[in-house]
Amino acid sequence: MRTLAYFFCVLFFSGCMLNYHTGIQKLNENDLAAAKENFTLALQNDPKNPQIYFARAMSRGFSDEFSGAIADLSRAIKLEPNRADFYFYRGYFKSKIANEKGAILDYSKSIRLNPYLREAYYNRGIKLLNSGFLSEACQDFQQAKDLGDTLSLRFLHVYCRRELP
Repeated sequence: MRTLAYFFCVLFFSGCMLNYHTGIQKLNENDLAAAKENFTLALQNDPKNPQIYFARAMSRGFSDEFSGAIADLSRAIKLEPNRADFYFYRGYFKSKIANEKGAILDYSKSIRLNPYLREAYYNRGIKLLNSGFLSEACQDFQQAKDLGDTLSLRFLHVYCRRELP
């Protein structure tokens, strides 16, 4: 009986992992529809795996299915709330649907979880700039630059000459 249970577990989880790894391969090949399909199959076998939700969110988001990507990232965050990358990408996809406030909040949470994530400072700086918060945007661009981000230099030179000491 124990052998049968072991065989079932191996078969069950290996099918899930096979779908997940195939999905990753398809994502790397930019076959986003096939990737999403494989991640969906993997989630049927392992619905509490935040990494699979994250991967499916990437396939959805890069297919311009922003609402689906945000929903998957929200599920991943519920399962694993301390991942800065989950908040970062949810903020990124929120910005794609013009949810500036939601994007800023997610980028801020991402920064709290990983204060060295220069992309989060840069992206939050853009959202703050677009929302009229120049001083805060300039602080983010400066922080991103200090962490090695070169894209922030242009914003610092154009918008922040008077804002920073």
